[in-house]
Amino acid sequence: MLFSLLSIVKKGHHYSKQWPSQSELNSLFPENKIILLTALASRYLPFLAMATAYVQYSLLGSEFLIQIVAMMLFIATLPLQGFYWLGVRAKTKLSPAHAAWFRQICNKMQQHGLELPQYKQPSRYIDLAHVLQQAYRQLDKAFIREWI
Repeated sequence: MLFSLLSIVKKGHHYSKQWPSQSELNSLFPENKIILLTALASRYLPFLAMATAYVQYSLLGSEFLIQIVAMMLFIATLPLQGFYWLGVRAKTKLSPAHAAWFRQICNKMQQHGLELPQYKQPSRYIDLAHVLQQAYRQLDKAFIREWI
């Protein structure tokens, strides 16, 4: 159980690095928002957890130490929820509309002479992230705006 949870969180972190952070994708996918919020949370929430623990301990004293530690752990581990969601999303099969769009992008990229690895059917969101990242790196903006 713990191993699978840890592997999903790692996969979510990897997926957040693979997903292209382009503003054109904001209206189509929630990934950009989740990745941004998870990055901000992982940067600032551990400090906020420490600050709230200090304030609570100074105001309430040692009688509430268990509740203070529980609150601190809850706040500090909130970024893991974002990485967990991203890990589950990375393994999720594409919806029929997104799968058709994925195949269309792959076909157009192959027509322009780009080499793509063979993806298993049905494709997953991590495959879409790889294809989109490659498209943004190797194709011009006019071509990309055509299929978005």
